[in-house]
Amino acid sequence: MDDSLKDLLSAETEAEAIVSRGELERDAIIQKSLDDAHAMEKQFQDRLPELYQSFVDKSHDRANQTIAEMKLRYDERNKELRDLAGKHDKEALQQAITLILDIDQVDT
Repeated sequence: MDDSLKDLLSAETEAEAIVSRGELERDAIIQKSLDDAHAMEKQFQDRLPELYQSFVDKSHDRANQTIAEMKLRYDERNKELRDLAGKHDKEALQQAITLILDIDQVDT
C-alpha cells in the first residue's frame, strides 16, 4: 500500500509538472500571437501613408483623364458649332441684309 501511495504522489507531481509546462506553453503561444498581431498592426500603420498616396495618385490620374475627355468633347462640340455657323453664315448674312432693307423701306 505504501508503494501505491508513493506511486500516486509521484504521478500527481508529474501531472502537476505537465500542467505547469502546458500553461507556460499556452502563455508563450498567447504572447507570441499578441506580439505577431502588434507587429502586423504596426506594419499596417506604417503602410498607411503609402496606401493613402496610392489612392491620391489614382484619383488624380482619374481626374486628369476625365478632364482630358471633357476637353476633347468640348473641342469637338466647339468645332461642330463653328462648322455649323460657317455653313449658315451666308444664310444669316442674307437674312440680316433683308431685315435691314425691310426696316429701311418701312421707315421711308
